[in-house]
Amino acid sequence: MADYSQSPLELLLANQQKGYVGIHIEQNVPILDRDWNLLHDLVTATVRAVVSRYIGNGAAQGEGGFAVQALPAGENTQDFRVTAGDGGPGSALVGGIEVTIPAPVTYRSQPGLPALTTPTAAQPDPRTDTVYLDVSLTEIDGTIDAELTNSRDVGVQTTVRLKPVWKVRVAEGAAVPAPPPGHSFYPLATLLRRRDVATIEAGMVTDLRQRRLTVSDLERRLALMERVLLLPAFVDASLAQFVPQSGVINQLITLNGGNFDVSAVTVKFGDVPAKVVGAPSATQIVVRVPGGLTPDGVAVQLRVTVTNAGGPVVSDDLFTVHPAPAFADPGGQFTPVKGTPGTQVVLNGFNFNVGTPQVKFAGVGAALSGTVTNTRMTVLVPEGLVPAGSANADVKITVTTSAGTVVSDQDFRAELAIPAPTFSAPPFVPKSGVAGQTIQLNGSNFNFPPVAVKFGTVNAAIVGAPTANQISVQVPAGVTPPGTSKEVQVTVTTVGGTAVSATNFTVN
Repeated sequence: MADYSQSPLELLLANQQKGYVGIHIEQNVPILDRDWNLLHDLVTATVRAVVSRYIGNGAAQGEGGFAVQALPAGENTQDFRVTAGDGGPGSALVGGIEVTIPAPVTYRSQPGLPALTTPTAAQPDPRTDTVYLDVSLTEIDGTIDAELTNSRDVGVQTTVRLKPVWKVRVAEGAAVPAPPPGHSFYPLATLLRRRDVATIEAGMVTDLRQRRLTVSDLERRLALMERVLLLPAFVDASLAQFVPQSGVINQLITLNGGNFDVSAVTVKFGDVPAKVVGAPSATQIVVRVPGGLTPDGVAVQLRVTVTNAGGPVVSDDLFTVHPAPAFADPGGQFTPVKGTPGTQVVLNGFNFNVGTPQVKFAGVGAALSGTVTNTRMTVLVPEGLVPAGSANADVKITVTTSAGTVVSDQDFRAELAIPAPTFSAPPFVPKSGVAGQTIQLNGSNFNFPPVAVKFGTVNAAIVGAPTANQISVQVPAGVTPPGTSKEVQVTVTTVGGTAVSATNFTVN
């Protein structure tokens, strides 16, 4: 064995009792084997202690090994099997030391262990025996591993190696005992031994191994627990999971359940997201029935899904969506948003094609243009929407189908259809004049302001208020240089358009 100035185990235990966790080597002094050994052992012991406290004993997720099993009849007298892993070597982490079992063994095949005994009348019936794994480190020197003798250079053994070793022991009628220094114990199974029965049968064995010993698995299990605790839930199906239990697009629906206020909550009717109204409480969410659920124009039944950080929950009850017409959200209900009679207006929404749809602008029927789909229809702005004396009027649009009626949230601005001005014969009297002279223009639709008159490209001043058929204007200066004449066209512009005279006016 190794030649030490002091037993490494005894030195480690003594230093641990003093609370030491490391070593610093000084200069210009002898370096002792016990100092180097203690440095290694303190670091290793600290790592093993951390592993033991914060990870524990057992096998990694998906790993097997060290399972206690009954042997076949005829071989199971005072004996049992310890298995290897599923399809290969098994492993276990005990006291921060990982050990491996490459192939199955039996209890009795392990050297140096006491034989098992049959429970007697003086003992409990059944007697509870505890099978446990005893793990320690053993020294390997040159007598076992010839390479440690360093025969190719210095020719002497300079170090030994530490190797994990294990035995499967049994505490008869007792729990796992306290391990001696340098050993770690880990319970594998209990055996319920019947009085005067020497065999160990499968029904007597209870597995005690921990087999999910990884941080990733711990995280997975914590996430699962978090999900269970935070998962939203509808009330029992014997109660109303939502009120009302049927409705139309944009109708407010109240959902009843629990954990509705955990993190951000989303709601779907079938696969279609619904808009949450206000802040959910722990037990209630108010949502609007979304559009697009009845593309075929018939009522449908579907389930409601609520999702939060814990995950989704689906209602037991079915919600019925009726195919009543509905406009899209404000801002996109129709385009354009204003127009004169005859203007084509595209309406956007849902369920427009149920039966024969009818559209009204402020109670005045509008003609449909083209094909009506579930989400779109085109109508023509009707006459008579603007009151006398007004240039426009803001009106609502109403859509009615066999499934119901809906009124737009937005206003449509109806405008007058103003005719363009025109000249008559003669277009002006007199036919010629000088700057500053008043001329009378003749025509129609001259009275829709704003009104502007030009002689060629020069603006002319209007005298008085234009009537429907006449405008008085002054010939503007600057049309022609002084002492010359020039023929120009006269134009009249109103809100309805521009008229150009067919004959020229002579500016003297």
